Amino acid sequence: MDKQTNHKPRKKTHKRKKRKSNSRVLLKGLLDMFIFLAITTPLVLFFGPYDNTRKTFISTVLATRHAYLINDIIPQSALNKLLGIDEESDSQEVFQDMKKINVKYKVGNEINRYDIHTQRFDGYVLEVKNPLKMKVAMTKFLGKMGEKTSQMAEDNNAVAAINGGSFIDKSTDGTAYAGTGSEPGGFVISGGNVIYPKSGADEKKVENVIAFTKSGELVVGDHSLADLKKMNVQEAMCFRRPNIVINGIRQVKNKMEDGLNPRTAVGQKQDGTIILLVIDGRKITSPGASLYDVQEIMMERGAVNAGALDGGYSSTMYYKGNVINSPNAWDGERTVATAFYVEQ
Repeated sequence: MDKQTNHKPRKKTHKRKKRKSNSRVLLKGLLDMFIFLAITTPLVLFFGPYDNTRKTFISTVLATRHAYLINDIIPQSALNKLLGIDEESDSQEVFQDMKKINVKYKVGNEINRYDIHTQRFDGYVLEVKNPLKMKVAMTKFLGKMGEKTSQMAEDNNAVAAINGGSFIDKSTDGTAYAGTGSEPGGFVISGGNVIYPKSGADEKKVENVIAFTKSGELVVGDHSLADLKKMNVQEAMCFRRPNIVINGIRQVKNKMEDGLNPRTAVGQKQDGTIILLVIDGRKITSPGASLYDVQEIMMERGAVNAGALDGGYSSTMYYKGNVINSPNAWDGERTVATAFYVEQ
């Protein structure tokens, strides 16, 4: 009896090996492409022929808390050249003519809201009729961490609030760029008193400020504590140049000033009405606004004077119990050192 032989099909190992080999080649190709783009993209952005793209990219990064990524590598003179900044033609400080403001509304608490929608950003405007309602809040966890704008608003029973000025970006363990907002930059005035620093403030040191006098006029520009005391300033915090509008005159010339980012700003009309502006950004479909864009919005709304506050992750607008914009921080709303609020 003949034995039956079972012929098992041979495994097609050569095809599997070929597939594995193709996968390795594909992965290696993707890795090589990633490395190539990682190296060449910054070079093209910094030194390529795309002037507007380069200026926008560099300006955007410089306006964030990660500006050190550029500042630590490229000298300021080289940066100015890349951005087309002529150091010799830097504009001089323009001082406000306070007589251009005639506060009309000194009682009541009327606030009007306006929303802005463009291809590059969404913005939110609150117009506060009575400027005497504008107050400064500071984190109650001074030196440890900041507070969310909404928390400061609720702490003060505010009807509206926006994030404030500069802050020292350091954690309690000394880590830089921590984003905690534990201490303000410069000085802070609330209720006519210097509440930061707690003592030893240099009254002659000049800072760029956003402030309100006892009569309700918005003060924008470079001033010392001694200056502000003479002006009878009641509420103040510090940020940085450039200013936006002074005496009804545009101060920003570069259309891509500070790149495209979320923004916060304060302005005032001739009748004293305060313009609070917050703009969202840092999203794929809406990158944000330049300071030039902020300026044009302020001019359209009739601002005589206007100044910028901290933007980026900090930009937050609170109104009637809710945050009405979309803050860009990963957890929704960043902690900051100061805020402007509208009291009830």
